[in-house]
Amino acid sequence: MPAKGKEPPHEAYLEAVLAELEQQGPRFLGKELVSIYFGGGTPSLWEPDCIASMIEACCRRFEARPGDLEICIECNPGHCTRATFAAWQSARVNRVLVGVQATNEHDLMSLGRDHRVGDGLSGLSRTLDAGFQSVGADVILGIPGGGVTLSSLAEVADLEPPHISAYELTIEDRTTFGRRVRNGELVPEDEDTLAEIYECCHDELCSRGYEHYEVSSFAKPGHRAVHNSLYWQGADYLGLGNGAASLLCSEDGSAVRWQNRRSVKRYLAADATAHSVTRDPINSEEFAVEKLWLAMRTANGAAQEAFHGLESVLQELLDSGLLKHQAGRISPTLKGFLYNNQLISRLGLASR
Repeated sequence: MPAKGKEPPHEAYLEAVLAELEQQGPRFLGKELVSIYFGGGTPSLWEPDCIASMIEACCRRFEARPGDLEICIECNPGHCTRATFAAWQSARVNRVLVGVQATNEHDLMSLGRDHRVGDGLSGLSRTLDAGFQSVGADVILGIPGGGVTLSSLAEVADLEPPHISAYELTIEDRTTFGRRVRNGELVPEDEDTLAEIYECCHDELCSRGYEHYEVSSFAKPGHRAVHNSLYWQGADYLGLGNGAASLLCSEDGSAVRWQNRRSVKRYLAADATAHSVTRDPINSEEFAVEKLWLAMRTANGAAQEAFHGLESVLQELLDSGLLKHQAGRISPTLKGFLYNNQLISRLGLASR
């Protein structure tokens, strides 16, 4: 994005993304368009007219009708206005995800969020009242210094959004959080506290009628995220714009993944044929294992046959209570969700 205080390059960015669509679209010829997702960064900053043009172009390229698709956009609480909602609905956006993250001053300051106490809940409330087909809210768990408190989660759930994503705060070395941890400004919660927070989150939302259908995702009946569910199934996706990733599957079970350059400036300066900076071919055996890992993030899990050649580690995971077997399918338990990285790591090591 441009420097703070400068207007985003709305039209120039639209032209670049449309050019990329024309260049990459033919590679997905014959694939069915199921969802359009505006995410990454702050897509709600983009002019609604540009969003409308992008939706129209995607539907035209793939001969799809907007009414048949999930068309979703991530939104900052400060952008939840009546005028914006009306423009999005005119463009046929039908699902909005509000980045509430936290509702109290301590957590918002720890996260460095630019919205004030009350903004998240009021923004979510306005979104729910706007008449979209579905609405979701994002909440961060395990914020340093917060202990086992679920006040933000409970306040969000009190508004009854059809979908809630509850993410554990990720602290990586090369981020502001990583620097603050190294400097002693932030002390992460210990593993036992994080485990207790996660289990309390599960109990709280399930008691309110939400289905815990993916590691971090909870939905009321009929409101699972279509776009994300396709990703967890290892389906094709075409990512457009700076930093976007794409996956194209082949009939032989192999696939190829590529990712665009992250810098907006460099993305805009590049020819549409030169946006991607990485290309990762995946053979059929590797992709089968990758899809298995993705399935282990979901309550649906995978068919037992997908574990062919992994029977020994499968039995270990069943015995340890990380997985369960039901009606010919293998799926994670709550413990398997809680220790999902360990579960996936053990499957990955066993598959080599």
